Amino acid sequence: MKNIIPEQKEGKHLDCFESLEFPSEAIASLAYDLAIDNLRKVNHWYELAQLPATVFQLTTGYGTPIDRLLELHDYIRLDIPGPGLPSSDGYDWVNVVNLISEKTEDYRVFAITLKPCPDPSHPGEKNTAHFFEGISSSTFLIEQRRNSILFQYAGRNEIINVDNENMSDNIRNYLVGLAAKMGASYPQWKSLLKGMADAVAKEFNIQY
Repeated sequence: MKNIIPEQKEGKHLDCFESLEFPSEAIASLAYDLAIDNLRKVNHWYELAQLPATVFQLTTGYGTPIDRLLELHDYIRLDIPGPGLPSSDGYDWVNVVNLISEKTEDYRVFAITLKPCPDPSHPGEKNTAHFFEGISSSTFLIEQRRNSILFQYAGRNEIINVDNENMSDNIRNYLVGLAAKMGASYPQWKSLLKGMADAVAKEFNIQY
């Protein structure tokens, strides 16, 4: 499992965790499957979050909104609180660059990694449409070990994106990225993880 989360090389990193314990491994396995489905239902992340903030929309490679389970190479459009990105109609964008599903005798794990990318709805655009640079990443990981399930968010190499041609983009990215680096992003990801865990706990009547 070493290579699931990208290596931290520079900039800021962020980690959030939630965990659930179940009466048996069989029940935990059912809960694990539900947790994966919830993770792949990107359009419902806003509803799952305990403190809803960012609105997430799954799209095709051309930026067209779609409503299905997330797949490798899909795009996600982010409508975050605060000033939007001028050059991409107010949105930030990430691409699903990795999707991993592993199973051994000791554990099962499912993970997706997202990276900032150019706006796919503007063909030919090369500037990264996100307040962090393209080297940064966000990994969501769900792991089952016997009767327990771990939910994890791992942000890596978070560097503010101020190298765009559009000066308005750079100013906006600096303001939003600085707020994120100062801790504004932690409640967003923590509340989303907690919401995902709560949804599973409710379904299986688990207290945690």
